[in-house]
Amino acid sequence: MTTLAGASPLALHDAETLTDDALRDLFAYPADLGSPLFRANFIASIDGAVTLEGSGRKLGTPTDRRVFGRLREVADVVLVGATTACSAPYVDIGMSPEAQAWRLSRGLAATLPVAVVSSRGIVPPAVLGNATVPPVVFVSANADPVLRRALDQSDARVIELAGDRISSAAIRSALGELGLHRVLVEGGPTLFSQFVSDNEIDELCLTTSPKLVCGPARRIAAADQHVEINMQRRGILAGADGTVIVRWARY
Repeated sequence: MTTLAGASPLALHDAETLTDDALRDLFAYPADLGSPLFRANFIASIDGAVTLEGSGRKLGTPTDRRVFGRLREVADVVLVGATTACSAPYVDIGMSPEAQAWRLSRGLAATLPVAVVSSRGIVPPAVLGNATVPPVVFVSANADPVLRRALDQSDARVIELAGDRISSAAIRSALGELGLHRVLVEGGPTLFSQFVSDNEIDELCLTTSPKLVCGPARRIAAADQHVEINMQRRGILAGADGTVIVRWARY
């Protein structure tokens, strides 16, 4: 991670003292990536719930929303599963002039595409119809023929991958071939759980919301068997609203 001048990668940063450019520098991906780096971004309550009353947004804070935007602004692509693409506004991820200037100065494209993983080929029409920044769609070779025709007739870049279940390794390889190395995985939990289970996640930016919620909410990752990926802390960001964001990276 690119850090502020003179700052330790393990330093505790005060969000209120950092400009947006400083936050972009803090969360920037390594400059010399030769293959995709999968970074996930999630929020959870203090007791580990990923939603409050069925919505992750209800856990959000001003600090989390600010960092959420900066994490997008330093990525090459936002990667989501079909369910998340259908439930969140992924039609057009706008970039401010300041964010575009930061991106262009570091060799990134001015715009940010969305990549949707959908084995069956289910992608919201609004996402497919984004002609300004056409999405990338990873679809199974065994996808529904009718849905596949709709994909092929859209502006999307459709990439067919083998098998009924699209493998994490195949997604990584395909993104590498597209030159999209700074990958921000925004969910949902099903896709993230797959990446963890397949030992294919590289980083996790985890926001701890200052809330205890209890209840039946699930974790950010779940699987039938335990999976262990050793990670180390690479930076801590604290907000005046009680939010704590930690970037974890595998080693």
